[in-house]
Amino acid sequence: MLFAFFCVFLHSEMKLYRIAILLGLLWAVMPSAKAQSVPADNLAVQCVGFLDKEVEGTSTLFFLDGRLWTCNDHGRLKLYALDTLTARVDSVVDLGVSVNDLEEVTQDNRYLYFGDFGDNSGTRTDLRILRLAKSDLRRGRYRFDTIAFTYPDRATGLLARNYDCEAFAAVGDSLYLFTKQWISQGSTCYVLPKVPGRHVAKQRFSFSSRGLVTGACYLPASHSLVLVGYNITLQPFVCVLTDFDGKGFGSVQRKPLDTPLGTQAEGIASRDGKTFFLTNETFAMAFVSRKAALLKIKIK
Repeated sequence: MLFAFFCVFLHSEMKLYRIAILLGLLWAVMPSAKAQSVPADNLAVQCVGFLDKEVEGTSTLFFLDGRLWTCNDHGRLKLYALDTLTARVDSVVDLGVSVNDLEEVTQDNRYLYFGDFGDNSGTRTDLRILRLAKSDLRRGRYRFDTIAFTYPDRATGLLARNYDCEAFAAVGDSLYLFTKQWISQGSTCYVLPKVPGRHVAKQRFSFSSRGLVTGACYLPASHSLVLVGYNITLQPFVCVLTDFDGKGFGSVQRKPLDTPLGTQAEGIASRDGKTFFLTNETFAMAFVSRKAALLKIKIK
């Protein structure tokens, strides 16, 4: 725990945080760390393929009209359709708007919601969710509404980094945000209405993810929520929250993925609640290098 806190503390500067990750990777491959063998029940991961350079900054995954889509986390917002057999980009839609740090896309029957709320440094004052009607998207009309928000209990200084967010889901009449807590290594759920305007997020519950939560996939058929993230050595994991109703959940099952260290998982999506697609960003530092890729896992 002290080591994890030290590593996160160094995140006050991104360059220093990368050093912290390097220290974590070194620690993880030391003989003493190897002796703590990885559990045999880690989820097996299949690499579908490496991502094209234009989507190396993949931040989210979602299915729409039978196709798998991703987008990058900053600059001009574009949707990229990925071939689920090869991981190649086979279609691009330019939505004509710029984003600061877009980290997640969720949806309901009528709208897509784009979460421009990434805040690694804990300093943003323009947190927002852009809402686009699916009917407009299909007509090539990109008219966005804005849901702006703040956190009622947001801390200052180092603890402000507990209010970064990269995952949310649309459930019923609300949006549920899950924080990426650099300091606490857990996540807190906040709720917002789907209505455009300015809102104060309401806190619902917290849980220990033992790592940084980066993506969400809600499964309405089973009322469960699957979150993806990674720990200080960039080993990805999923957390399955059963009986999720927005106010709480039945249980949380954390499952590490059977992948090499240095896999920075960012997005997760599923059509059937059994097979899940994930993406990881490009990562390169010292002796560790990982290409951005489309991955596939099965959760029973």
